[in-house]
Amino acid sequence: MKIGYVHSRAFPAVDANVVQVVQMCRAFASLGHRVTLFIPRREEFASDSDAMARARELFGDALGFEVVFVPRRKFFGRLEVLGSVRGTLNAIREHPQDLIYSRNPWSVAFLPRSGTPFIWEAHEEQVHKRSAFLGGLLRNLIVRTSRKSQMVKLVAISEALAEVWEKFGVPKEKLVAAHDAVDLAMFAKPLERSAARLQLGIAGSKQIVVYTGALKSDRGIEMILESARRICEAEFYVVGGSEEELAHWIREAEKMNLQNVHFPGRVAHRDIPLWLSAADVLLMMWTWRVPTIRVCSPMKLFEYMAASRVIVGPAFPTVLEVLDEGRDAILFKPDDMNEMERALREGLKVSDDPLMPARALDKVSRDYTWEARCRKILDSLKR
Repeated sequence: MKIGYVHSRAFPAVDANVVQVVQMCRAFASLGHRVTLFIPRREEFASDSDAMARARELFGDALGFEVVFVPRRKFFGRLEVLGSVRGTLNAIREHPQDLIYSRNPWSVAFLPRSGTPFIWEAHEEQVHKRSAFLGGLLRNLIVRTSRKSQMVKLVAISEALAEVWEKFGVPKEKLVAAHDAVDLAMFAKPLERSAARLQLGIAGSKQIVVYTGALKSDRGIEMILESARRICEAEFYVVGGSEEELAHWIREAEKMNLQNVHFPGRVAHRDIPLWLSAADVLLMMWTWRVPTIRVCSPMKLFEYMAASRVIVGPAFPTVLEVLDEGRDAILFKPDDMNEMERALREGLKVSDDPLMPARALDKVSRDYTWEARCRKILDSLKR
């Protein structure tokens, strides 16, 4: 089958949004399908070939699927998503597909015009972050379209989100709950802690806590700094963030006179396993301030599970859809600093015990690979 993935975020990039799209395209291709990604090119690249060269640097080797760059116009400096509608539809007509897949809410407005059946993937309940009015219009459009034959499935990234969209009015038979996943090939050759630290230039014998991800104000980075203050015998590596975010948190760490917190900055996605291998404990971090926290399915969770290290993190509802406290992770009450400290200390204490990481690896290998996710979605079309 020929599957086209339609996306609006400029390519290439290492945002979690784009990484997830790349992994889905690769997984569909690995299942034997011919996959084409229809996507705008980042403005900083002068040509398609320059953009593709950078994509291979970021994601490693050949992508495994075709990329068709679509033109994107701005209207009054905005509305870039809508500005790619004509280019995307023209590209689909030039490269006919059997099935279209998309996670962009605006795509539901124009994909029926392609004449190709499509699947839309929901990542949140508020489909427009800046305008409640536009969000309501989009949500109603998605629900109405879900009742028509053009949209063959609506994929929700958690059971909680599937329940939300069912309450909105999407027919239950059109819904599929499928958490995000991991590319196990990234973790096929795991390094010992000492080898990973040597490669990263990390010296010393202290235990290490590693966080990888966004450094936004709602992620709870201030709680990581406070944990480092309380647990001064461990080293904390906070990997990720924009230049502006890094500058802010480095200043905050300096104000607290913290010597055991390090900010390596944003790294290529292919280098994430190296950082995870260097850890004694892998720290997941979100707060209730994250707008999508009730329904999200963070890729970080599944990468951590594949890394064979002790996982510590907040027990949000969708995390509990995947992990079992005390069996494959050590979880704590969200936004509770004392609970977080307890969990981190417990994680550091048992970091050499292989049982918990082995259970997490077994679960993610069985249920949460990208191939398993895509197979589940495509199998649902037969029912």
